[in-house]
Amino acid sequence: MAMDRLRVALFVSEFEDPNTDVLCKGAVKAAREKDYDLYIFPAKFLDVKRSPTLDKYAYQNNCLFDFILENNIDVAIVNTGNIAADLSAEEKRRFLQKIKVPVILISDTLEEYSCVNFDNGRGMVSGIEHLIKQHGIRKFGYVSGPKNNTDAMERYHIFARSMHENNIPPEQYRIVEGNFSYNCMGVIGELLDEYPEMDALICANDMMCYGAYQVLEARNIRIGKDIAVLGFDDLPYSDEIQPGLSTVRADSALLGYEAVCLCEKAVKGEIQDVLVDTTFVARESCGCCEGNSNKTEEKDVVSTKAHLDALNHTLVSISRNILDYEEENYRIYSMILNSLCSMNVHSVYLYTFEDAIEYKRGQSWSIPEYVQLRAYYKEPYRRKPNIIYQPMPLYYYPVEPQDIKEIDISKQRIPFGEIFSNVYSRSSEAVIQIVTMLYAGETQYGFLVWEIDEDYFSYIGQLTYQIANALKTNQLLCKKSQMAEALEESLQQIEEKNSILEEISKIDELTQIYNRRGFLDNMKRNVIAKENKGRNAIAIYADMNNLKLVNDQFGHEEGDYSLCAIARILHDAVHSIDGKGDVGRVGGDEFCAYVITDEKDIEAKIRQQIDDITENLNGNNDKVYYVSMSVGAKEFTCSEDVDVSFELEQADAQLYIYKQKKRKSILK
Repeated sequence: MAMDRLRVALFVSEFEDPNTDVLCKGAVKAAREKDYDLYIFPAKFLDVKRSPTLDKYAYQNNCLFDFILENNIDVAIVNTGNIAADLSAEEKRRFLQKIKVPVILISDTLEEYSCVNFDNGRGMVSGIEHLIKQHGIRKFGYVSGPKNNTDAMERYHIFARSMHENNIPPEQYRIVEGNFSYNCMGVIGELLDEYPEMDALICANDMMCYGAYQVLEARNIRIGKDIAVLGFDDLPYSDEIQPGLSTVRADSALLGYEAVCLCEKAVKGEIQDVLVDTTFVARESCGCCEGNSNKTEEKDVVSTKAHLDALNHTLVSISRNILDYEEENYRIYSMILNSLCSMNVHSVYLYTFEDAIEYKRGQSWSIPEYVQLRAYYKEPYRRKPNIIYQPMPLYYYPVEPQDIKEIDISKQRIPFGEIFSNVYSRSSEAVIQIVTMLYAGETQYGFLVWEIDEDYFSYIGQLTYQIANALKTNQLLCKKSQMAEALEESLQQIEEKNSILEEISKIDELTQIYNRRGFLDNMKRNVIAKENKGRNAIAIYADMNNLKLVNDQFGHEEGDYSLCAIARILHDAVHSIDGKGDVGRVGGDEFCAYVITDEKDIEAKIRQQIDDITENLNGNNDKVYYVSMSVGAKEFTCSEDVDVSFELEQADAQLYIYKQKKRKSILK
């Protein structure tokens, strides 16, 4: 970066707005002519009540204003007429005071700042008088912009003054407040309901006209025949929609161009106001005959389609790079850049925060001391695209793998104030770079600093969202990998490393044997297993004797001891038989067990084992009470048709026979 080269920051709303896209291209043109470094920040909207964006987390982009430090930027241009349309003059002043370098405003007027605005009067008056004098219209509806917007208020006064000067009384026109966006259709519908006899609808910008077209079409009102429509801006689509939109041509590129041209004077402390001229353009929507508009040439349509194909190819490529991996991909940063650079990207730097930042609406954003430069690309020479011919041509810019630079982890840490001037990004030539935030929901992962051909400006939002989603997915894969490693280390005996919660949910917390769900799953799986088909099996249902008496006379701790003792007795008895089996606690004092074996007379053997183990336990502990259980059993043959619940019910029925033989006293 040349030390004497002026460094300019341009703050706009979003590139998806056609006005913003055109404005930026004008600023780029001026910056190149003057050999300035230009950094463009799509900062979205400040506290907009009627936000035209559907992204409820768009406030994350407001943090871009904090990227401006006195040691990295010399002057800031802010399109407050768009970004801060809903703020009062005092609110705008408080906001602008936070920017510590000289400021130039676009589409707004505050006396202490240099400002660049449209000369709304000439073009708008010509359009209104055209409707009155050429088409004889006398009944008007007017959709204004937000009350805090300078252009909106100036156009409002021009309309009102034009009505007065052309002797149209207030009862013959209606004025409503719109929001400068497409989603003002409700306001327009209410205006039509209130004043259905109006002959002309004038909107303070073209975007609101696009919404009006939808409302009028839905009501079968013919534009240019039943009603005239007039807009303001002459956006790129205004000539393409049907019928062509009559509008006031206000070239936003000139706003950006003139604002950049004021930068040197602003740095010197000079304050100037610049007005950009406007002209009226008649098309079919006002009732004029066809043929007045200059349609976009076919080659431009082909070029736009080629850019869209390149965008889709890049978005798919970024997604594929993530989806091809099931664990964290440490090369994700260079892979993202490799996908991006298949478009006409001249340089791109991918920074992440040292830790992802959780940032909620209304919080203060703290400038990080350091960030991490993960990877970057600097075009070694101006590339020419390879053209892949599909139904439409796809422009693919070749990228050499060695041109994508991965930064060694020991060198990634960059002071935040040097993001535009570190050893990796320094350039002897002027740079035109865009800075975009990488976030998903309330989480910020980092940001991109990139230089891309202006034809792709309107696609930057989509690309940024896709990259942020890739980083979020990669982070989730990292967490998954860390969790899997932890489970692998602590639970090596579990074949499925992610099944720990499933296993825990099947264990009885007190006795550490299966609970009802775990036992039934285990028994059914083994009884119907092919390798056990035809083998002998026994279902056991056991009930601890006198649990209530133990609890009442000796306390619940002794009751818990007794239940655990029953579990051990059953477990040891089952596993003393040669075969396969297990035990579960299926109720408060109820237990089940099963054994699959090739031995004969299983019931007698299991009962004998239970009796022997019970006698041994009671003879060797220091308890004054006797632990015992009643047991029912049912033998059956394993097969895939066995209903284990039925077999356990049969064992339970037998249990009550043996229950009659239990000890009368629990004392030894």
